[in-house]
Amino acid sequence: MIGEVPTGSEDGGGGAVEGDLAAGKEVFASAGCGSCHTLSDAGTSGTVGPNLDESSVDYAAAVEQIANGGGGMQAYSGTLSEEEIANVAAYVVSARG
Repeated sequence: MIGEVPTGSEDGGGGAVEGDLAAGKEVFASAGCGSCHTLSDAGTSGTVGPNLDESSVDYAAAVEQIANGGGGMQAYSGTLSEEEIANVAAYVVSARG
């Protein structure tokens, strides 16, 4: 993807997570993700969508979900750039409790 920055982090499934974590945290806040999702690191407690602290989704699945939506979540591929999607996916996977 465009603008990916290796972080050296693991996604919990053994794969590398790519993206800018600080930028991903900003996208999480500005896109309103916390209005639907709980994520302790972001200080959010939304209950409409899954609790991301308890998520076991890997980086690739997070990118897919954010880009294409599904299960009640809107698609962000028309709203966020590929870089922003990569960044927020990396942040969520790295920040979950």
